[in-house]
Amino acid sequence: MRYDLRTSGLMLTLCLSLLSWQQNAVAAQAATEAATKTSPAVQRPQQWAQAVDTEANLFKVNDQFYRSAQIQAEQLPTLQALGIKTVVSLRAFHSDEQILKNSGIRMQRIGINTWDINDNNVILALRTLRSAQQQGPVLLHCQHGADRTGLITAMYRILYQSWTKEQALEELTQGGYGYHSMWKNIPDYLRRVDIEKIRHGINLP
Repeated sequence: MRYDLRTSGLMLTLCLSLLSWQQNAVAAQAATEAATKTSPAVQRPQQWAQAVDTEANLFKVNDQFYRSAQIQAEQLPTLQALGIKTVVSLRAFHSDEQILKNSGIRMQRIGINTWDINDNNVILALRTLRSAQQQGPVLLHCQHGADRTGLITAMYRILYQSWTKEQALEELTQGGYGYHSMWKNIPDYLRRVDIEKIRHGINLP
C-alpha cells in the first residue's frame, strides 16, 4: 500500500510539472506572437534598388538602370518586358552572346577581375553604362550581381545621384544583394577612390 501511495505521489508531481511546463510554453509562444504583430516591420530604404526578381538578384536602380546576377535564357521575356536595350556584363571569362542572340538586346562586356579592381576598370564600366543608357534601359551584371556589380552601382550612385561614399557602401554591403565579405578590396577601394579623378576620366573623349 505504501508503495502504491508513493508511486501515485510521484506520478501526480510529474503531471503537475508537465502541466506547468506546457502552460509556460504556451504563454511564451503567445508573447512572441504578440511581439511580432506589434513590432513594426523593417522597411527597405526607398532609395535602395527595389526588387524585381530576387531569385535572379534582379533589382531596379532607376528607370534606366537595372542590376542582376548572371542572366539566363529563361529571363529574356522579363528583360524584354522591362524594356532593357543593353546588357553590360562585368564578367572577364564569360560571354552573354549566345543568350542574347536574336533577342533584340545589345551586349557590352567590360571584363573586371574581382580581386583586382582599379580606376581604369571603373571608368570604362561607367562610361559604357552611361553611353548605353542613351539607347534605353540598361542591365548591369556580373556572376552573382553582388560584388563587381555592387561596386559599379555604388560609384554610379556617388557620381550621378550625389550619394556619399558611406551611403553607397551601406547599400553595397547591406542591401541584400549577396556581397561577399571576402572581397575586402571592394569597400577599401570605395573608401579611398578619388571621385573627381574618376569623373574626369569618364568625361574624357
